Amino acid sequence: MRIVSHGESWNPGEFPAILAIGDSWFWYPKNNILQALIEHPALKDGYRTIQMLGYNGAAINQYVGAGKFAAAFQNELGPDASKYYSAVIISGGGNDAVNYRLALKADCTGIDVAEDCIDADGLDGLLRDISGSLGLMIHDIAWAFGKQNRMADVFLHGYDYPVPDGRGFSLAGLSVAGPWLKPALDAAKVAADNPALRASISRLIIDEMNGAFARFDNPAQGIHYIDSRGVLRQETDYKSDWDNEMHPTFSGFTQIIDQKWIPILRREGYAT
Repeated sequence: MRIVSHGESWNPGEFPAILAIGDSWFWYPKNNILQALIEHPALKDGYRTIQMLGYNGAAINQYVGAGKFAAAFQNELGPDASKYYSAVIISGGGNDAVNYRLALKADCTGIDVAEDCIDADGLDGLLRDISGSLGLMIHDIAWAFGKQNRMADVFLHGYDYPVPDGRGFSLAGLSVAGPWLKPALDAAKVAADNPALRASISRLIIDEMNGAFARFDNPAQGIHYIDSRGVLRQETDYKSDWDNEMHPTFSGFTQIIDQKWIPILRREGYAT
């Protein structure tokens, strides 16, 4: 039972059954959703070793076309590696949203309604970019496994609603990365003394991204969307669920796995 990182050798007789591709929800060093998954008692033993392909700050479009991580992705889809995989899990969109500055208007001074602070063209660009890249990834997965005369399940997951409180990732008391949401909100001049507005904007972006992901859901074709919203706290005691602006605590990840992932994995035969 372990998560095998890109470039790390498999142990003799070890064959990861799942390929996981994506962002820091997969590799966050203090805890992550893959670790919560392989430790969940309902996951069948044959799926407790996962090959993980993820990079710091990676956006979905970097795994396709001329993207900087596309070659690594294609290597995992090659016959020598992919013959062991039964499923592919894709995590992404968070860094894309940050790169688009949360699709906010340049100046939200005086605005107190979340929808009024969103730039329609920016949001359309973000969702088109995410959807297009995901479509290419799913196509490449289907093509690779189709050449083996079989189908792999593809599981896409979204995010729960974050709290943009300006907390980043720190290690041994030193700031390592982030914050991610607060800088974009500050740059757009969203009222700093209105945390409810900032939370509403973050919630709106998560909902819009959820809609884009959900359009790919097609269980008959082996594509399954996991809607992770509505599990973690956003107000009282939210720090017990959120380690920082973007990453849940291990308890938070475990709650999401238990409530949102396991029912779908059970339906598809990966969990009991």
